[in-house]
Amino acid sequence: MKTVSKVLGWVLATLFGLSLLTCTGQMWLMQVPILLAVGWCMFLLDVLPEVTFRWGAIAETVAVSAVLGVGTHLFLRRLWRQLRPEVADARPWLVRWSVSLVALIVLLFSATMATVGIGHHVGWLATSREPLVESSWRFNSYILERDYMSLCRQALSLSQSGVTDAQLVQALLRDPETRADAEQLYVLPWRGSEGEVGLLVFSRDPLTREHAGGVRCGGGLKESESIKAAELPRLLSESKVAADTAP
Repeated sequence: MKTVSKVLGWVLATLFGLSLLTCTGQMWLMQVPILLAVGWCMFLLDVLPEVTFRWGAIAETVAVSAVLGVGTHLFLRRLWRQLRPEVADARPWLVRWSVSLVALIVLLFSATMATVGIGHHVGWLATSREPLVESSWRFNSYILERDYMSLCRQALSLSQSGVTDAQLVQALLRDPETRADAEQLYVLPWRGSEGEVGLLVFSRDPLTREHAGGVRCGGGLKESESIKAAELPRLLSESKVAADTAP
């Protein structure tokens, strides 16, 4: 009874901890075990309807497998007799032995292909700049606006230090601290009424842009200013005019 209570306590504590982490947007902690257990089912549901069978290739595979199996059995049966000529009533080479050997060869070939695939994907994950996990709160306005404002201030600082509008994006992409955000966000110049340097920042993803809008900073503004998605087309046209007429 004491052991059951202890196990139940650990289970409840684990569920409580996962619930707290889930509330902070760490949904991947719940998703990983579920995907590992049944993710292949969802993969099959998505892929199988798109599969087309090449009956010619299937027939070739069956023919080659049959020739390999029969040839292997005949060769091993003869070799088995030659290796044991002194035993008159020796047990003959069985068909199931040949089948097991061919199946083992196919299994080893499949395992080799799977190992190469795993190595390829691990290398891709290790070298890719894409994040391994993505927040399930990707449309949270506060989080997105905070990222936009941070990049806008950093870009404005570069612009005020002498980096030209044409070189600004390249400078952001070269900096390890801003590269990830610069790959996901547009950074466009605009000018205030007195010709002050300003920047407009919004997502490259249309769906995210529709939910989060963007921000602008500089250009005579004392603080960064949030922009609704409906206002972006007008500001983009103004930004283009300002960029084209800027000295």
